[in-house]
Amino acid sequence: MTNNDNPFFAKSLVNRYWKHFFGQGIVDPEDDMRATNPPTHPELLDALAAHFVESGYDLKELIRTICQSQIYQLSAIPNKHNGVDKQHFSRYYPKRLMAEALYDSIHELLEAEVTLNGLPSGTKAIELPDNSFNNSNYFLTVFGRLDSSSSCEYERSQDASLAQSLHLLNSKDIQEKLAADTGMAARLVQDKGRSDEEKISELYLTAFSRYPTADEAQHCTRVSKSQTADSCRHSCKKGRWKKEKPKDPTRMAYEDIIWALINTKEFLFNH
Repeated sequence: MTNNDNPFFAKSLVNRYWKHFFGQGIVDPEDDMRATNPPTHPELLDALAAHFVESGYDLKELIRTICQSQIYQLSAIPNKHNGVDKQHFSRYYPKRLMAEALYDSIHELLEAEVTLNGLPSGTKAIELPDNSFNNSNYFLTVFGRLDSSSSCEYERSQDASLAQSLHLLNSKDIQEKLAADTGMAARLVQDKGRSDEEKISELYLTAFSRYPTADEAQHCTRVSKSQTADSCRHSCKKGRWKKEKPKDPTRMAYEDIIWALINTKEFLFNH
């Protein structure tokens, strides 16, 4: 594959890695490397492929080159010049996290242990060896984990859908882990040595790797201090809905804040 007479391997692999980081290949779809499907930036593809060959086919060097590039560090916020551009990489195109990465990220924010059928407790979704676990985990299925029914990489879907939004809103598994006595919300409520502002900052650093803005901090702090009946939950027993007052409204408030953070675009997307 790395023979000097083979010009295809380096370009194909470089294009795949470009697709991984940008959500779109220089040749797209990334497995369609035919003459009638030319690259959008042929000079860029040639330069990256040549650099990859010169580095001795060093994948870490390829990743370093892409991630240190100016184009990878462009803002995802469109302006009047690139708002309609979907092809020329004039800005970063937001893309949803892969199913495995999102599943693990949610569990990390909830401080819940990943549980996957047939695997040791604590095994991460990103470590799954094959696609046989997809059918037993609805989250991985609905968020488009690669099914490997064909050899094409673009079989993986990272598009957002209504089913995904509904699952994040209504998932029993997520709600149970969110409300668990060993979860993030319970730990923050039990921590009496810190203020609500400090706890909110920890949540934002964990979820977004940044501190909350003044408005976000003010709103979340106000929610965390609320003791009203608005925090009541509803449960369904024998087909009848019943309103239940939570034992600890403060903990309920923190669960609501964490649940809201999980459902934000900032958490769900690379941007």
